[in-house]
Amino acid sequence: VNTYVIEGDLTYIELASGTEFIADDDTFPIDDVSTDSIDDADELNIIGVRLTLSYTENEQTNGPTCAVGSGQPAPDSITGMTMHGEFNETATGSNNADSGSHSVDLYWANTSLIGETVNMSKADIMAEIDAGDTGLGAYSGSISVDAEAGGGFTNQFGTCTRSDPGEDVTYKLELVIFEYDIVPYFELEGV
Repeated sequence: VNTYVIEGDLTYIELASGTEFIADDDTFPIDDVSTDSIDDADELNIIGVRLTLSYTENEQTNGPTCAVGSGQPAPDSITGMTMHGEFNETATGSNNADSGSHSVDLYWANTSLIGETVNMSKADIMAEIDAGDTGLGAYSGSISVDAEAGGGFTNQFGTCTRSDPGEDVTYKLELVIFEYDIVPYFELEGV
């Protein structure tokens, strides 16, 4: 047991990406992805997976008075899920009636130790931050959309209605790699 600083960098390797229109109440699956497609994956310290999502508002208006005003769009909810073996994570974001983005981060290593000074043995530190073969194998995910249409309006010239059939979602599924050094910490006295 000694005092160590855990240094290192997080890097990302893309497994899948794209842009999909996902209809209201539908789910788009992300599957058939694996570390088998990555050269020397067994030499990497894969500590997690990240699904990054971005989206805009896709509401549509219909009616003779929409040109003079169309009411306000409603926020939509976009949910992402990632899965690897026994591990899974879900997170929901909103476009706030405009645009938005969020990520779903799933880790099987102790990321709270990254960049920290700790009083532990090297073996205990490695047990926390080195994933071994845990990150190898198949990955999957999904993206679901719950679209809401905002209110239209009616005036003396007619009605303007709003509908929201779904959202265009851009996604990227990436492996999270942590290359680290465990460095002894020496405190200089009298400085």
